[in-house]
Parts: sequence; C-alpha cells; structure tokens
Amino acid sequence: MILERENILTLIGSRRYHSAILTTFSFDFYFFEMKAMKWLRSCGVRNINVFIDGHYYSELMQQATGEEMQLSAGYSLYPVFQKSVFHPKIWMLFGEKEGLLIVGSGNLTNSGNGNNDEIWGAFHFDIRSTENSSIFSSAWDYLSTLSSSVKGQMNEKTTKWILEHSKWLNELPKTKPFQFFETSQKEKVAFLFNTETTSIWNELLKHLSNEKVVEITTISPYYDKNGKVLQELNSLFPSATVKVILDESGLIPSTMQVSKAFTFYDWCDAGVSKVQYAKSGNSKSKLHGKIIHFKTKNGKEFCLFGSANITPAGLGLLGKNSNAEVSLLIQSEKGGLLNQLGIKLKISNSKTLDEFTTTTSKSIYETIVDNNQFKLQLLSAELIYDEFILHSSGTYTDEFRIVFFDKQNRFLYSKTFSNYEKELKTKLNLELGTFQYVQLTNINDEIISNKLLISDYFLLAKTHPNPKTEEIEKIYSEIQNGELSKVLDLLHYAIFDETENETGVSFLDSRRSTFTKLNDDKEPEKLYDLSSYKTIENSGFEKNLLLSSLSLRVLDVLKFINLNGLSTKKQEDISVDEQEDDLGNINGNEEGEVATVRNLSFVMLKSEKRKLTNYFNNLYNYQQEILYGYNRPKTYRPTLTDLTKYLIALELITEYGGKSAKYDEQDAQHFFSYLPFVDNYDNNNIKGCCLNLIGDFLMLARSGFKAYEFDYTKKKIEELKKEALISTIVCLVNNRWKDDELHYFFTMVLNALHYLGCKNVNDFNNNFAELKTKINIRISELKNRTKGFEENLEIFYRKLCPSFIKVIKQIEDKNFDTSAVQGQIIYKSPWGYSYVQTVTKTNDFSLIRPGFMWDDYKEDYIKHSPDEIYLPLKLTSFICTDL
Repeated sequence: MILERENILTLIGSRRYHSAILTTFSFDFYFFEMKAMKWLRSCGVRNINVFIDGHYYSELMQQATGEEMQLSAGYSLYPVFQKSVFHPKIWMLFGEKEGLLIVGSGNLTNSGNGNNDEIWGAFHFDIRSTENSSIFSSAWDYLSTLSSSVKGQMNEKTTKWILEHSKWLNELPKTKPFQFFETSQKEKVAFLFNTETTSIWNELLKHLSNEKVVEITTISPYYDKNGKVLQELNSLFPSATVKVILDESGLIPSTMQVSKAFTFYDWCDAGVSKVQYAKSGNSKSKLHGKIIHFKTKNGKEFCLFGSANITPAGLGLLGKNSNAEVSLLIQSEKGGLLNQLGIKLKISNSKTLDEFTTTTSKSIYETIVDNNQFKLQLLSAELIYDEFILHSSGTYTDEFRIVFFDKQNRFLYSKTFSNYEKELKTKLNLELGTFQYVQLTNINDEIISNKLLISDYFLLAKTHPNPKTEEIEKIYSEIQNGELSKVLDLLHYAIFDETENETGVSFLDSRRSTFTKLNDDKEPEKLYDLSSYKTIENSGFEKNLLLSSLSLRVLDVLKFINLNGLSTKKQEDISVDEQEDDLGNINGNEEGEVATVRNLSFVMLKSEKRKLTNYFNNLYNYQQEILYGYNRPKTYRPTLTDLTKYLIALELITEYGGKSAKYDEQDAQHFFSYLPFVDNYDNNNIKGCCLNLIGDFLMLARSGFKAYEFDYTKKKIEELKKEALISTIVCLVNNRWKDDELHYFFTMVLNALHYLGCKNVNDFNNNFAELKTKINIRISELKNRTKGFEENLEIFYRKLCPSFIKVIKQIEDKNFDTSAVQGQIIYKSPWGYSYVQTVTKTNDFSLIRPGFMWDDYKEDYIKHSPDEIYLPLKLTSFICTDL
C-alpha cells in the first residue's frame, strides 16, 4: 500500500507477464498509447484489455479526432454500461508462473498515473509461494465474471487466452467473497465491491461490527453534498472522532450538519501532500485517492481504499443504483497505517467547513452520464476483412441505419436495416476507405446509440500470448519504441517461415542441402488464435494460415516503419478531474526521446548488413531451387508466403537502398553503405537484388498464383499482388541502368505489369490513374533516390506503359508476329517479355531476361533451363514490342 508520486508502471517487471486486464472510469488515448502501452509492450505484455465506463467512452467518441488507437494499436477497449457509472481501478497482469494485482484510485489518464495523489495496493503471486493466492482468487473471480458477459473477441482474450497460458489461475483456492485473507505482508486484506445484493459499505460494517472504533479519518476528492456517509459513520460509531480531509478542487459536504465529532482538514495540510510539493515543485497537488481509516481502542487499525469516493453511490448506500466500485480493506494488528502513508494531521491546521470554497457545478459523473443516454448501447464492433460484426444491447423496433465514419471522423457509408438484433453481421466494401467508427441512427438520421471504434479482428488476434511468438513480438515492441534497426533481427523468422511449403524445397539457410517433404494436408501451427471466428465453407488450413505466417508478421513490421511518421499530435482532453497535462515520469519514447544518436561501430554495421544480405541470399537460393533445382516441381504457383517474402525483400530494398551511416574508427570518421547503387550483380547492392530477386520472382509468377478457397485469403493475396506491382516498379525505376542494361529494366517492368497487374486493355486504362497515384505515394516513401530516377520514371510512363498496352491488345486480338530482329523485346508465353540477343532465319531465338539462369561463359541471364548445353528456343509466333 503506497501513496507516493510513483508510477505504478514501474512495478511491472520485464518479460514476466503476457496479458493484462485493466479497468477505469476515464481514459486518455494519448497517455495510454504513448506511455502505458509502450511500457507494457516493452515489458512483454501483449494481450492488453481495458474495461472503461461506457458513458465516458461515449463522451470520448464525441470528440473523436482519428488519432485513437493510431499511436499504438493492438489493444482492446470495451465499454461497460451500468445504471450509474463503472468506476473500479484494477490492474491485473498474468504470466506463465506469476501474477501482479494492483487495486487503487487512479484512472488510465495522464494525471491518474502522473501528478495526482493516488493510492494503490499491489500484490504479487508466484506459483512457488501461495501467500497472496486468496486475494488473487477474489480479484480473478471479479474480473472473470465481468469478462463472461463481454461480447466479441475480447471475451476470448480475457478468458480463454489468459487461462491457457496462466494455468495457475485454475489452481487458486476457492474463496468466499468479501472475506479477510492473510497476505505476504502479514496483514489481512479483503477484496470488496458493490453488487445488486450487497455493497462495500455493508461488507465494511460487517468487518467492524465487533470493533470499538475511537477514531475515523476520511480522505476523498468527492463527498456528497449532504455528507450522508459522514453522518452515517458518526451515527454508527458515536464514540469516535471523525477527521475529514477535503480538497477544494473536488466536491465537499457543504450542507451537512456538523457536530463536535467532526474536524476538517485541507489536503494541502495533510503532511504527505507537503512532501510531494517539495519533490515535484508543484504549488498544488491534486487529491484523487480515497481512504477511510479506522483506529480501534485496542490499537488495531482498518484502512479502506480503492476507487470508491466517500459518497452513497461510491460506497453502495444507493443499492442497485450504486456505482460499480472495488476497494481493499486492510486490517493491521500493529497499526501505524496512516504514518506509513505519510499522513499527519495537526489540530492547529484544522478548519471549519465554512472556510472551504464550495463548488456549485455538477459532478463529472452526473455530467457524463446525463450527456450519454442512448436507446441502444454499442458494445463491440469488429471487422474481419470485409465482414462486419456489431454487438449491442437495448431494444428497438423501427428501421435504423448503421453509419460508418473514416479516420477523420467523416461520414463514409451507411446501411439501413429493418429489424434490430443484438448481433448484426453485414459485408462492407473496403474500397470505400478505412472504417474507423460506427454509430446507429434512425431513418431520420437522429442518433440512437453511442459511437464506437471498430476493431481489426486479425490485428488483435496477433496479440495472442503464445510463447512461440514471444520473441517476434518483443522485437516488434522494440521497433515500435524507436529501435528501427531491430527489424533486421526479424528477418530470421521470415527465412524460417515454411508455413505453406508444399514442394519439399526447404532453404532455411544457405548451408542446408537436404529437403524435407511436408504433408500437404497438415494445418499450420496456431501461432495466433482464431478459433472464435466461425466459418463454414473454408478449410482450417487457410483460416489459420493468415495468423501462422511469420513472414506476414515481419511484413507488418516493415510497413509500420514506413508509417512511423504518422502524426502524434495530442488530442484535446476532456476537462475532468482525471485529466492533467503532466504525463508523469515514465518515458514513452516520444519523438524527442527517440531521436537519440546511435553509437555505431564498423562491427555493428557489418553485422546489420550481413543480416540483410543473408535474407536476400536465402530468398534467391529458394527461388533458384524452385525454378532450376534438381528437385524442382513440374508445375509451381507461388503461394501467399512466397509473395510475402518477396514483398519483404522489396521493403528492405526501399528502406536500405542508398542508406549510409557514419562510424568512427582510429580517430577518423568513415561512411558505411548498406545497399549501394553500384554496377555489380550480387545480392549486396540494389541492382543485383533487383536483377536476381525481382527477376526470379517474376519468372515464378508466370503460371499465376496458388488458388485459395478462404475468401479473406483470396482478397489478401490480391491486395499483396497490387502492393508488389507498385513496389517492384518503384524499385526498378530507382536504379542506375546503363545503356547496355536498359533491356533488363524494360523486361522486368513489362513482366511486372503482366504478371502482377491488369491483363486487358480496358482494365489497365480504368485503373491507370490509381496505379499512378500509388506509385507516387510509394516514391514519396523512398529514403534515397538515385541519379537518373526522374528519367527512368518518364521512360516508364512514356514508353513502357504504351508498349504494354499494345502487347495486351494484340493478345486480346490474337494478332501475333512471326518475325523479329536482334535487339527487340518480344512477348512469348511462357517466357514472358524477353530481349532478343540473336535470332536465326528459322526463328531460333537466344533470349535474355532476368529470371533466366546466369551463364558464366556468356555473362548474361540467358539459360532458360538448367541443361548444361544451351539450346536456343524455336518460336513460330510471338508479339514484338515497340521498344
């Protein structure tokens, strides 16, 4: 039990916990994402779930800016609607062998974990010690009851996921609610909360029923106007003096009848507050802790603290209309609890009630609840690619609309429904944009529900606490916290991703020479859980594939780096008691904090480049084996995993191409280049990567891609193909092509358009504007542009696109050519676009294109098969380009 200016985040040990359930009344997106989330993630906590008062959540959404869940995504936020307010403040963290329980008064806001004066009680559990097992059992019973009524994915995240990976929860002793338990501190503690049948107040009185209380001290920022709780305390314990500590910034019992039993104190004079002033330099410290302390005649003490203010609604005197609250009751035989907290009251500092300034405004609780009353309450909104699932509560009989908003909180789309159901499913057109928020209206566009953030089901599924993905998520967390170089440590996992290996080809590293045939019917291992997503028509393999693919996860990280420049502008806070400007003492790696200079050495730089080129070499060896290896398949269509690994290579070329770093050695400064713009064809520079990796992949794509049944997977692979087309074009344009290498540039661009883009004239023309826009966006992401970039881009639009249109029109018209000359580029299936090195009168062609094997004797990409003796291709018909 502590009351110091100390952030509770510091209690969370690194790599000890995988999941967390947090409860709060108010919430600050900026604080939580920039401070709490980053700290939790850096400690290894991945499955993060927040229960928030539904009315307050509604108020936040009325001020939605589009920044919500953008600074640090991947946590669940669930609104809890009750007759009054949902007000408990609990942090419960779960590890494989241990747990951490924190109960107190602070919300998940800047001030709740910053410069407010809060009180917390923290308990640790370890399977090797059972001292605190009973209090953990009581807290888990409370939270699991709360989770059992939750709708959507968060139900599974707060129950099944945690129980599977914290099996000690099943071994906790069965306890009766509200009872005292022994703790590791040799004091007794009871976990108290309000229910429909009992309350914190009732259970408190039961524990004090046989005690002779001689002194009561109350501390709270909020009292009811009439001081009903104080009067009840005086009535129940008439022999006790009652010391009442107030804070004028809150609500005081301004109209209560004062007797001689009461003395009043300002929080500023409570001793501990003065110490905090000196430590923080603040002229005023804001009270938000809530305490009722009892001293008995025999020296025994009881201390009630937690979320409940000293009001009838907080402590449960209002019965069913009371707040949802949680408090801890500590019993100490040796006493001295207030002294431990630093609270010292001198009679000379006492005041009369009239000396305190009275606040006449409504309490924040009344305001928030009054302003957010709706006919229907939205609880959970989830998007599973294009399937939208909405859970809500309430009753409604008329027609209504589901209204969707984009990231800027602008109207995006609406859909009308005749019959209201508590679980609604519908399909969305993802081409409309990003669906960020949802709300219900009647057909006259009058609001009938709260607004809710839409969750990405698959993003949250990747927060599953499976220990097999712990290291990947740890690296991802470090990258999110500014360690962008850590991405190279993730490449290892992409190399080893054999989720879809159906060919028997296995290039886990360049030294492996044996290949293992995998069972085609074997489902990928469930690295992330998707069991709650029910689908009838599709196989389990494909359903799990999207979450089992390590390469997809690595690709997500690389995309995060490109999006790392998103605005971190702080949203305007709701001005309530929980909101302050001070973010506390925890570093969250904001822009100014991340901008540190790395102390690089040549050894470190060489190591980073080795990881980079190792990925390129492994991918190249894998592609070469499928195309030309001894065990190559007769027919092969690239899988989603192949496409993802290729996209990873393109992202790396974009990120590290032309990138250099400074390092000091022997008192001199040197420059190191990761992927230079040079003229050789190895996989340690941009040109070599483009010729080998892009060339081979476009060769693999000649037969199309693997067909999938699962609708999401089909759409995912189409999405990735579009991304691959854009990135391929930009990588090829951002290269230094010499005059005698232009045919490499031309053939690869044309093959990219053919195998990754549109294959008929109308589709190409209709999508050309979008293609150009996306290319420009991708170009804007380039860290370094090479000399000649603008000229290459002009060639792409002026020569290559028109030539491609000419060819696909001839294919549509079946208008083939029968003769060509040396130096032309022709199209011929299945070889694609190739450069004519030589051609005989009898149409024996020697063709060149990256993707063919390199011939050391001819020093070119000319071997279209692995045969030792090269045989020209006899082609009777083909299509000549204008190039």
